[in-house]
Amino acid sequence: MMTIKHLKKSYPGQPPTLRDVDLCLSDTGFYLLLGESGSGKTTFLNILAGMLPFEEGSIKWQGEAFDRELPEMLRGEAEYITQEPFFADFLSAFDNLKLLGSPDEVTAGILSRFGLAEKKDQLPTTLSGGERQRLALARALVKGRKVLLLDEPTAALDDGNKRKIFELLKDLSGEVLILCATHDPDAKAYADVVLQFDKGTGRVESCPFPNAEDADSSSESRPLPSPSEPSSHVSGGERDRSAFPFLRKWFHSGRREKFSRFCFIFFLTLVLCLVCLADTPAHKSDATMAKLYHLNMLKLILHGGLDVNDVLPEDSRPQAVTLSYNGSCPDGIVYSPDVIMYDSPDYEMTFNALPDDPSLCLLSSHIRYGSWFTGPDQIILSPAMAENLAGKRPEKLIGSTISRKLYQRGDVKLTIVGITEDLNDAERVYLDAADVSQIGYGKYADPESERNLYYGSASTLDAYREDESFYSGSGGWQQVYYLYFQNYAAMDSYYRDVADKMSEKYGGNFRLEKAGLPINYELRWPLISRILLPSAALATLLTGLFYGVLRRTEFLYNSRFVAAFEYAGFEKKKLLRQLTGLSLLELAKQLLAAAALTLILTVTANLINRRNFLLPLEIFSYNPWLIAGFVFLLFGMAWLVLHLTFRRFRSGNWYELIMAARDLL
Repeated sequence: MMTIKHLKKSYPGQPPTLRDVDLCLSDTGFYLLLGESGSGKTTFLNILAGMLPFEEGSIKWQGEAFDRELPEMLRGEAEYITQEPFFADFLSAFDNLKLLGSPDEVTAGILSRFGLAEKKDQLPTTLSGGERQRLALARALVKGRKVLLLDEPTAALDDGNKRKIFELLKDLSGEVLILCATHDPDAKAYADVVLQFDKGTGRVESCPFPNAEDADSSSESRPLPSPSEPSSHVSGGERDRSAFPFLRKWFHSGRREKFSRFCFIFFLTLVLCLVCLADTPAHKSDATMAKLYHLNMLKLILHGGLDVNDVLPEDSRPQAVTLSYNGSCPDGIVYSPDVIMYDSPDYEMTFNALPDDPSLCLLSSHIRYGSWFTGPDQIILSPAMAENLAGKRPEKLIGSTISRKLYQRGDVKLTIVGITEDLNDAERVYLDAADVSQIGYGKYADPESERNLYYGSASTLDAYREDESFYSGSGGWQQVYYLYFQNYAAMDSYYRDVADKMSEKYGGNFRLEKAGLPINYELRWPLISRILLPSAALATLLTGLFYGVLRRTEFLYNSRFVAAFEYAGFEKKKLLRQLTGLSLLELAKQLLAAAALTLILTVTANLINRRNFLLPLEIFSYNPWLIAGFVFLLFGMAWLVLHLTFRRFRSGNWYELIMAARDLL
């Protein structure tokens, strides 16, 4: 029983919309609210729904009296069905009822009762106006509501659907209290009581119809269904339920704009490419030496009688230690306190030694004829030297020998075991770093000097390791070695671990050096990175903003589904947190798709550059710190925009969201 006494409601600057309203409403029955527009019908419904306060009077419900304002939706016992029913339009009719937490068999039974069993898999947008109204009534019954508040439920329906809705309301009025605002005079035939609203006075008159049963006897003869019946199985207050399984369907819904997602993934791919391009000078240098030039050697210079076997710590990372003939061989200069004399040596000053293990040298994969070294006193010819010796038939040189006079060994027969391919500049930089003389790259390349260019096996020089006379004329006993590693990473870690430590221990007698890079790369990249790094950071922030705005636009134009979830009894704060989490999860999925595209594009570009040496650096490199910063900025900006967007949703109730969405559309 609901008792209303001396109810008054007015709006600023206007005469009272409702004045001295006195009504006594039974627990069940069909009450029809009639009156011209502006007479207060919707205001009255909003007051009963707990959405509007009132200035004077009181409302007594279930034995409890309220003044000024009712608890929203009569503490979960009333259902407000608007003129345009709203649902989560990405969920089927069945799922919209399941959203309320009802078991499948209950949901199916309710749909069947309202003639919607065959429509259970359809989206609400594909239903007719009458079917949508019936689905709204079915939802109210699933929620176990005791009061139905309807605002113009048949305004947009044809005569046939109007009759179905009013017949259904008449049938339901034996179970629940129905208050229906309408302009349709045909509804009088179905009503138990007509509440006539007068626009001029703000008063409401109750007009029973002859065919209406007595309110008290009505409630006795047509009691509310028991808890075991489907209509009261589910309560709207189940706020501990998770909306996550339903919300996930939104992110896979066909209603969402697919083209914008493709555009965003494309834009995200471009930004990721920029992040991989805009690297710090130090990391770009490491990536270039590792991937483009494949540098894997360190140069070790010893003075003062240091022995290489004594100074190098025990470590498994160096795979080979080769003696440099070019850097260690005596050069004929004799130092004395008074004069420097030069005696031209009668032996070769150059022998370009490379490691015998083919896995340690880049050149081993560029053999055109023959094979790699298998032992000492073997050489591999450059294409220019092979052509100089054999013309157009260089392969016939394989297995033949040439003589070279080496320090203290006299004439040594060196067996030709291979001939290399023509080398690009990246491979030439590698050989230059490996102490190969007579080779250059770019504008420094000299074809004439390569007519006598060959590479020898490092084992040829093993005999000099114990020869104390094998030193250069630069003053003091000097030996130069090259330490070869499996890859650049192993070389770099060894250098960082050993260089400073050994230099402190042995002073200037120990020097460990990394190979240098082309001068044009060294000079240009630091300047370029100062432009690209801020650009990448700005692009990342804009990308996060772009994603947040895309989701913001979607949510603003589809805020009705947020209202539908809140209307179904889900806690809005928790709901918005789940929406934020799912939005960021969607961003992560799109980021993975963009990352895959970026990887394909950048790896392809790098492979083309390595093959053709278009630029003297690794174009795209993958700096984990920059990528982590990119992800942090991207998700941070997206979260911020989503957070600000959902603040707008937090302030109002589901009805205000519906009104705002209607005005927006």
